[in-house]
Formats: sequence, C-alpha cells, structure tokens
Amino acid sequence: MNSDKERDAVHSMRVSLAGAATFEAYPLDVEDACRRYAEAGYEATPQLREFLETYGELTVTWPFRDREVEVKISVEESLDILPARVRYFNKHLGRSALPIGIAFSTEEAVLLAENGDILFAGDAGMQRVANGFEAAVQAVVTGDWDKTFF
Repeated sequence: MNSDKERDAVHSMRVSLAGAATFEAYPLDVEDACRRYAEAGYEATPQLREFLETYGELTVTWPFRDREVEVKISVEESLDILPARVRYFNKHLGRSALPIGIAFSTEEAVLLAENGDILFAGDAGMQRVANGFEAAVQAVVTGDWDKTFF
C-alpha cells in the first residue's frame, strides 16, 4: 500500500494549493500495479515504482472557467492508453516515457519521462508541463506553464 511518503507529498500539494485545487488519494498496491504495467508490456522501472508509491491513484481537480478539470493518476486509466500510442509519443519525444494517468475531459495521456518531465500527449501533440510531478501540478493548476504543442 501507499507509504507515509505519499501522504507527505500529497499533503504538501494540498497546503501549497489550498483553495485552488482538491486532492483525492486512494490506496494502491504498488507491487500489483508494477505487475500490471509489466503485463501490459511496460518496464516497471525504479522511477515508476517510486512515482506510484508517492502519487499513485491521485486525482487533482480545480476550477477552470465555468467547469472543473482534473488530472487523474491511475494505473487502470494509464493502462487503457494503447501501447502503440505510447510508443508513438516516445518516438516523437526521443526518449522513454511511461503513461501514468489522464488529464482533462479530452483524456490526454499523462506521461512520466525518464528525465522526470511530466507531459500531456494527445491528438493535438505533446506538451511539456514541468520537471517533477509536484511542479507539474502547481503549474497546471495555476495555468503557469508553456502550453505549446511539439
């Protein structure tokens, strides 16, 4: 199950974005999650394992204009992204990235690149949000990120 480290990281984001976003964290069996990634054809890297221990099964929701938007870190949602799409994104990115969730009503893939970058990827292309998940959440909730597609 998730460790105290996860609760500390989520608590830190809750404090830093108090009033701007809500956070819902759910339990996750990291061993089972890594097994599921491997069965889907992904390498369950130490980086993925650490990410899942820290942020696995987390939904971040915030208001945007007249609706709420969310980033959902979910093993199930991640593994619903077709592996062929992830391979395409990796080829376009020029390095390895693993699916870790979905974002927005358009269900953009949320990717964790091997260098720690968090990216959104979908039909319109890819966007780098930030390096590190906490920085990415801060950037996307506040709208302070480069929304350029590449």
